[in-house]
Amino acid sequence: MKNRNKKPIKKILAVFGVSVGVIAAAAGVFIFAELSKINAPEKLTEISPANEIFDTENNSDFGADVPQVNPKDVVWPSAYDPAAGNTVTGKKIINILLIGQDKRPGEKRARSDSIIIASYNKKDGSLKLISLMRDMYLPIPGYSDNRINSAYSFGGMALLDKTIENAFGVTIDGNMEVNFEGFTHLIDMLGGLDVTLDKAETAHLNNKNGWQLVPGENHLDGQQTLEYSRIRSVGNADYERTERQRTVLLNIFSSVSQLELTKKYLMLDKMLPYLTTDMKKEEILGYAYTVLTSGVKSTASHRIPEDGTYKPAMIRKMAVLVPNLAKNRALLKSYISE
Repeated sequence: MKNRNKKPIKKILAVFGVSVGVIAAAAGVFIFAELSKINAPEKLTEISPANEIFDTENNSDFGADVPQVNPKDVVWPSAYDPAAGNTVTGKKIINILLIGQDKRPGEKRARSDSIIIASYNKKDGSLKLISLMRDMYLPIPGYSDNRINSAYSFGGMALLDKTIENAFGVTIDGNMEVNFEGFTHLIDMLGGLDVTLDKAETAHLNNKNGWQLVPGENHLDGQQTLEYSRIRSVGNADYERTERQRTVLLNIFSSVSQLELTKKYLMLDKMLPYLTTDMKKEEILGYAYTVLTSGVKSTASHRIPEDGTYKPAMIRKMAVLVPNLAKNRALLKSYISE
């Protein structure tokens, strides 16, 4: 006897398949529409090397005994050649550069206020945040040696990525930038962050802003968290500032990961217009899917240059940190690869 139920079953499966396809397509269109809210970088041409700027104003962190060094006396090892295939990249590692910038209204260009590599290892699920100190003195491709944050001002994300790749042999897979306004909005959308302040940090923030914070744990709103992240005059200057920034980012990640799915979406929907990226929508979806499906099993925080691997110097009237590039290359590659 023939099975007379085959045709109805086939029709049901066909209708089901079409329905799933339509839903998936609709979801894809919706997600792409959401990602369209992220800003693309402004199309600015690189400034001429004849017009490069040396920032001589931000020297207050270094004190009066910084030795004068002739730029010609700084000798670098050979730059990495990405074409040779010896950079830290590959199928197991995703390196996203997180850029905080403080461009004022009306300004076309600004230096990067914070530079952090967020490196995710697919194999072990580890997430590492590695600060590159803004006063670090490095070769800037096509320009004179300068502070690393000048690369962003001269040529945007592309030149900053190239500077990092040539100096350290680390491939940057994409950039995500947020300005101060976006940062404060993100913290406020999370309902603030719990941050532990020491006595010096508390006094600095209260004296500057008229707040009534106390030593120990405080629940900070967006503006307070931003001010905390940018403290330079308390503690060990920019060394501790970069540590504060990484602490805040890990705190944000922890807070977001604990939200319900609907709340994550609502926060993301409001946050996207404050972000700027050079990544394509397909890339963002791919990276997000990888992290969400594999999960984050551990986190770590580092800084480059490491203690004992650099020398303070005054070069072209700039107070800078001249790294032992060979040592810091090895350290950065070990942080990312291990």
